[in-house]
Amino acid sequence: MTTIPNLSIHELLERECLVTYLQPLVSMNRKSLIGFEALSRAIDPRDGKLIPPVALFSMCEDLQDLTLLDRSCRKKAFETFAPISRENRSLLLSVNIDAAVINHETINHGITAKMVSSCGIPANNIVIEIIESKAGSDKALSSFVEKSRTNGFLIALDDVGTGHSNLDRIPRLLPDIIKIDRSLITDIHKKFHNQAVTRSLIDLAERTGSLPLAEGIETVDEALTLMSMGIDVFQGYFFGKPGPANTALDYDNKSIKLLASKFKTHMLEKLNHQKIRENSYKRLTAKLREALMDGMPNTADSILSSFITDNSNIECAYILDTHGIQISETICNPYKLMENRRLIYQPAPSGADHSLKEYYLTIKAGKNWNSTASYISLASGNNCVTVSTKLYDTPKSPILCIDIST
Repeated sequence: MTTIPNLSIHELLERECLVTYLQPLVSMNRKSLIGFEALSRAIDPRDGKLIPPVALFSMCEDLQDLTLLDRSCRKKAFETFAPISRENRSLLLSVNIDAAVINHETINHGITAKMVSSCGIPANNIVIEIIESKAGSDKALSSFVEKSRTNGFLIALDDVGTGHSNLDRIPRLLPDIIKIDRSLITDIHKKFHNQAVTRSLIDLAERTGSLPLAEGIETVDEALTLMSMGIDVFQGYFFGKPGPANTALDYDNKSIKLLASKFKTHMLEKLNHQKIRENSYKRLTAKLREALMDGMPNTADSILSSFITDNSNIECAYILDTHGIQISETICNPYKLMENRRLIYQPAPSGADHSLKEYYLTIKAGKNWNSTASYISLASGNNCVTVSTKLYDTPKSPILCIDIST
């Protein structure tokens, strides 16, 4: 529980109790520090203890207090960063602006641009970070972003991927940076659904011209997983905790070197494992294909059933005609079906149309064999890949499909 200090926000500001800590932003492609996020704190003047941000902002009684504190934090951040910027003009500073203070009365004041100019910091080295869930008027927010860009600032959307994210704001605001929230990042190497959502956000960022940034990285496994998904820029305790400005330029990049070294090993192991796995899929598929070719056409379902009984890692199997229409039943492993979700996940019946599915289209396009990326099976509700191949070496051959548990 956060304890709010028994003094006013005005007293804190008058006594200049604000401090700015800086947390590193790193690029793995560059293998270097590229900037910092400014994080505001305050020092309690009575006992010298640090007042954390949640307690600090909880001291604001109304929007006027919040606006005053928000601007004071920005000003302190720029003053803190100014000597660092003079020493290294390539570094970025990311500053938070509480979207609750963005309205039609404030967007035309240009206060942030004046602060940056007075500190001698190039505007294009400043990233304005907006927690979009707190935004009120979409029109005011859009106007603020447009004016900020005109002044040369970069725009970041923070906490993207949390429950309250309004993803429609991404194509509307076209942020330069999308910060993927730590709620998705924590233990992402163990969580398939978090990986799937994060991949979608990375894809969305790339398609809209934004840079995806992963925040809240605490372990090497999280970082390796995100690197393999295409993330380049990171922030989190693994790379460095927030600290005072006088230590900012003494950044120790040992975590970057460690991760770069481990990533090479990780990717080689991943590619080797993928090769071994695909070879096992091919052997399994060839074995079932041979059994089907040796059997009678009207015994396909029983052959599929017997094969699944002998191979417990198979979720289900089925056969499509040359047009992508299912000509067998979907024969499932009964131990793989999720009984509590049968209303959602149902095996496709004979006659189902698969003509728009990747595993059909790749074979139709001329490949002899295909394996999809891992996904949630609509037949069983489990993670699987679908392996597909022609049943015969003829142009109009039926297509054998096998869902294999991952």
